[in-house]
Amino acid sequence: MKSALITGAASGIGRACAERMAREGYGVVIADVNLPAAQDLAGQLTGEGLSAIAIHMDVSSEEDTSSTLHSSHSTYYIMAYEYAVDGETYTGRTGRMSSPRLIGTVITVKYDPEMPEENTAILSPNTRDLLVLLILGTAIAVVGFFLSGGVELFRNLLRKKHTEEPKESVPKTDIGFDSTAIAKIPAKQWVPRLAAWLLAFVALVLFVKFFLTSGAADLDKFRKAAAAAGYTAVDSTEDVRQRWSVGSMLIRSVSVHEDSLRLDFCRLDSADGCRRIYAAATLPITGEVTESNTAARQIYAVDSPTNFAAKIRSGRMMLYVYTTQEDKADVLAFLEAAGWWSE
Repeated sequence: MKSALITGAASGIGRACAERMAREGYGVVIADVNLPAAQDLAGQLTGEGLSAIAIHMDVSSEEDTSSTLHSSHSTYYIMAYEYAVDGETYTGRTGRMSSPRLIGTVITVKYDPEMPEENTAILSPNTRDLLVLLILGTAIAVVGFFLSGGVELFRNLLRKKHTEEPKESVPKTDIGFDSTAIAKIPAKQWVPRLAAWLLAFVALVLFVKFFLTSGAADLDKFRKAAAAAGYTAVDSTEDVRQRWSVGSMLIRSVSVHEDSLRLDFCRLDSADGCRRIYAAATLPITGEVTESNTAARQIYAVDSPTNFAAKIRSGRMMLYVYTTQEDKADVLAFLEAAGWWSE
């Protein structure tokens, strides 16, 4: 597939050129200083099955233009598929693929019998993830081995034993446990080893939490928590793509829409894309603002006399909340049970 970078493509002649070239089979890069408008056009084109991405670019800035032109872009494909369970048709989407599939290709999917709409085309563990975990685990083990004195122990085991004349043994008196023995160990011996083991443990925990934990598992957890709380969560991917104008940046979303309650739980294609959408998202009410920014989660909430709204981001996941003050306590209790809210 040929690619075309079009500047000023969010409006006017640039927009017309981008639309025409996309429909002629080009993969278009919509470059504009107005990134939200560029993303809106990219979402419209990808919604038609065309190839388009949006980037920020200010042609009046030599540095911005140079960095854009010399950056590397890769082409990937996302396949939409349908499957039937007990006569009911459901849809799903794959993750990024390096090569396209022909329309009508038969693939195998897995689904949850209790929630048939929950599905995946991933039938085996991700080899890349397993390889990275193996390499990281090996590196941590080697570092810990060296810093914990393992090398010296290994040398002692390999060292030849010296034969000496037996000496007369001297009776030893058991004086019991010396409580000051540990305190006499030099700090330079045990502090680096303790720090190394703590660092290795923290690195392993962070790796498992932020690298191996998938967004799909979070979506499933949200659906089940919603069902347990008495809410009905349904797939809302296409609806949210249109309302948010995010196109293929949104991989999947599930929503709860009941009377005055709206919850949109979304998985984006990248953490960077999720940060940009979170920053651009506005809440429909004004009032008292509560904001929290931690390494794991960002929360921006607004309380008005009658309503409550919030946007919450964690990694590639984003949650939009809108409800009444009357139902706020119940909704926040549900979100806390689902792991998405804490006072």
